[in-house]
Amino acid sequence: MTNNIKINFNSKKIVMTRGFAKKAARPGTDEYIELNNIRADYPDFKVATRKPIKKNKSKESYKGLTYNYMREYIRHNEPSKTRETVIAELEENIIRSRCHSDGFRYPVIKSWFLDRYPEVRDFGKSRESKDSLDTKDQMKGKVA
Repeated sequence: MTNNIKINFNSKKIVMTRGFAKKAARPGTDEYIELNNIRADYPDFKVATRKPIKKNKSKESYKGLTYNYMREYIRHNEPSKTRETVIAELEENIIRSRCHSDGFRYPVIKSWFLDRYPEVRDFGKSRESKDSLDTKDQMKGKVA
């Protein structure tokens, strides 16, 4: 059982998760019924939703790094002698990963791909750092 809804007696609030609130917005659902039962028990309490979990801004994410992108990248960047072998290895990793839980499927293959092609990991980083330095230099010029 998860803690989707809590009663905060100090602030007189009924606090729920966003997912619970979304389900409770549909009349007839179990969540709707549970929320209305709690509201009946505490009529002077306000209903509020919990703030979402803050994202880790330092975490590296690779938007667009799909299996299809990996296949195309290998086709265009791997030497012709090893191209088919590496694509076969990718496909084997995809098949092998299906026996694991959802959390271990994509991350394992992404790690394999980024270890094999580290330039993809660094793509755009030098440009971003150069752009931020140029912006800082421009700001210094305006201030001085």
